[in-house]
Amino acid sequence: MHKLKSLLFRSAFAAALVFSLIVPARAAEMDLTAFGGIHQQGSLSLQNAQNAIQNINSTTFAVIGARFGHGGVIGGEHTLAYSGNFIDADTKAFIYNSNLRIQAKFPVVRPYGTAGLGLIYTSGSGVGVFGTRFAVNYGGGVKILGGPVGVAFDIRGYSIPNTEFNVFATESQTINFMEVSFGVVFKFGK
Repeated sequence: MHKLKSLLFRSAFAAALVFSLIVPARAAEMDLTAFGGIHQQGSLSLQNAQNAIQNINSTTFAVIGARFGHGGVIGGEHTLAYSGNFIDADTKAFIYNSNLRIQAKFPVVRPYGTAGLGLIYTSGSGVGVFGTRFAVNYGGGVKILGGPVGVAFDIRGYSIPNTEFNVFATESQTINFMEVSFGVVFKFGK
């Protein structure tokens, strides 16, 4: 039964991914953001976000990636990212998200909110390796566009439910972490 549910979930996710790739072709406005940032364990809240920015140190883990956005006020966003030190120094992670994005279409400064689903794949020899898991993310940020090139600041919360670790005994738990990032935005279309 578990294998059937897993197959159905993966098939539905693949269908949603294919559909989400068709939608950008019809979008009037598109952007590509190359970003770098940090991950820090914990849930996203106003207090934790402020602490994450103030306490960037060796216990935070770096992430680099790209985000492709499409649509106007209501649109979508797809993220592909890599973290070389995910949770611990011996764990690597690839992150894919497909999100709904709602943004204010002001001429220069564009605040936005985003939420969506994705997958996180981990590998390596560290204690943070859990294979491929479903993830939920939510957050927002601001883009400053004075022309076709601008900057973006983004903060997101991630939740990975039912993650199993085999340290002393198999234990299932939900992992929560935050991502704070800064990037360069390239705007295409209108």
